[in-house]
Amino acid sequence: MEIKTLLYQILETTVTLINLFGIMVVFWGFVVAAIAFIRMKRHHHTTIYFLKEANEIRAVLGTYILFGLEFMIAGDIIHTFIKPSQQDLIILATIVGIRTVISYFLGREVDQAQRDEKKKKA
Repeated sequence: MEIKTLLYQILETTVTLINLFGIMVVFWGFVVAAIAFIRMKRHHHTTIYFLKEANEIRAVLGTYILFGLEFMIAGDIIHTFIKPSQQDLIILATIVGIRTVISYFLGREVDQAQRDEKKKKA
C-alpha cells in the first residue's frame, strides 16, 4: 500500500473519530440537561425558581453544544486538507460559517446566563 493512500485513510478515520466525539459531547450535554430538567420539574417549585434553574440548564446545554461544535469544525478543517477541491472548500466555508454563527450566539447566551448567576449570588 502506498504511503499517501495509508496517510489518507488514517486522516479520514481521524476525521470520523473527531466528528463522532463532537456528536457524543453534544448528545451527552443533552442527556445531562434532560436529566436536570426532569429533576427540576418533579419538584414543583415556584416560577422564579423554575426560571432560574431553566437558565442554568440552558447554559450547561449551550456549553456542551459549543464544545461539540468546536470538535466538528476541527474535523471539517482536517477533511478539507485531505481533499481540497473547490466544492469541498465551499462546503467547508458554509459549514464553518453556520457553526460559527451558532457558536457565537450560544456563547453569548451562556455568558449572559453566567453573568446573571453571578449577580444573583452577589
